Amino acid sequence: MNAPIAEALPARQSRFNRFMTRWLASPLGFLSGRVVLVRYTGCVSGLQRQLPVNAATYEDGYLIRVGYPERKRWWRNFIEPRPIELVRGGRVVIGTAVAVAGTTGRGQRIATDYFTVHHGQAKRAGLPRMHKGEQPTPEALQAAASPLVFVVVTPRAAS
Repeated sequence: MNAPIAEALPARQSRFNRFMTRWLASPLGFLSGRVVLVRYTGCVSGLQRQLPVNAATYEDGYLIRVGYPERKRWWRNFIEPRPIELVRGGRVVIGTAVAVAGTTGRGQRIATDYFTVHHGQAKRAGLPRMHKGEQPTPEALQAAASPLVFVVVTPRAAS
């Protein structure tokens, strides 16, 4: 999974994504905040893909909320657990990723944790302002989480 960056860039990637891909792989990529470079092998094409995404720490790994999942296809490679790499500032985290729909019980729990920390996202999802330790009602959470998809990344244990 460590192909040179130029080989892994799809031709249809936007200029911004090409710039971010190079930036995140560079030593200065650590300045990017929560943005990481996701590298994976397409389960149908077998080609290596990479794209910049926002990732947050979650439990012992990372959480990626897929923006506009109905328009994106990359996350569908993780319907079943599959290998993934997260790159930022030249540092690589190798792990396993799985997509979790907001309509599932696990997705609802992840959404609760996510919205508790990311208040702006909760507001955009139509949830009322939550104060520290407060959780949304089950009905409101179900409505807000149902269109969401999360990709949960569990890092491989160091050997």
